[in-house]
Amino acid sequence: MILLPTVENLSLAADVLRGGGVIAIPTETVYGLAARITDRVALETIFRIKGRPSDNPLIVHVSSIEQARGLVSALAHDSLERVAGLFWPGPLTLVFPAADTVSTIITAGLSTVAVRMPQHPIARSIIDECGSPLAAPSANKSGRPSPTTAQHVEADLGPEVRIIDGGPCRVGLESTVVRVMSDKLIVLRPGIITMQELRDRTGLPVDHAGTAEDLNGSPGTRYRHYAPNAHVVLTYSISEAFNFLAGGDARAMLLARPELHAEFQGQIVGSLTEHDLYAELRRADDLHVERIVVLCDGTVQCHEALMNRLRKASQDGNEQDSGT
Repeated sequence: MILLPTVENLSLAADVLRGGGVIAIPTETVYGLAARITDRVALETIFRIKGRPSDNPLIVHVSSIEQARGLVSALAHDSLERVAGLFWPGPLTLVFPAADTVSTIITAGLSTVAVRMPQHPIARSIIDECGSPLAAPSANKSGRPSPTTAQHVEADLGPEVRIIDGGPCRVGLESTVVRVMSDKLIVLRPGIITMQELRDRTGLPVDHAGTAEDLNGSPGTRYRHYAPNAHVVLTYSISEAFNFLAGGDARAMLLARPELHAEFQGQIVGSLTEHDLYAELRRADDLHVERIVVLCDGTVQCHEALMNRLRKASQDGNEQDSGT
């Protein structure tokens, strides 16, 4: 059920959460399926509704750095305040050693917890009103493209889940996930906040995740994600894209940067941008295409977060993606 973000509906959302229910909420990245972090049954409901594997940790959303301090080991408080103070609220998730009080359902049995403060005012308002940080993975069936509108959430989860409609998500890709060490940052999942921006603003060295242990410590890295029903094919030139569009009898759709659409007149085309990606993958399913041909030209190849999501949506997406 899609609800407008009125004062009454935001109060209702907080009541549902305090009562042990779940609510789909907007953030600037994607919509999240939220539950209070202290409610074991509600947390288990998230996994059941999504069909999410239990070994995939959840991101905890907070409305203040003080809330985050309660989730993180005291030894990491200084690092939390240093990095979070530069980027929050915003699309950056920080991974720290977890406080002993954090549920193992949230951490998936790991020693770390992933925390972020969303920029979207509706998300923070609901966190404040319900009086608790919220665990909130993307509000979609696991493996599907993440939802960037309330309508996407309802299409995946049905009308029984209450959804607060905050409009289309501004960013449209999941947050950058970073493990914060005492002397460096490790990017576990790329996002709109880039490695260079992290270096420039923190003054710390920034590395890619180099081990499976690092990658497994981040939500959204263990399994195939972001995949539509159609077969996704990545191509790297206009001629290669044409070959896949013309090959066989399968109904096909092209995803390319809008500047290149004129090269493909007569084809079903979609916009390949970070903001539009998930909506276009879902539109392809609505159009019942069997193949999505993605033109990863030089500009797209330089967009680390976009390429990360495209690789995971393609046939090779069930492999670990180091982000390189």
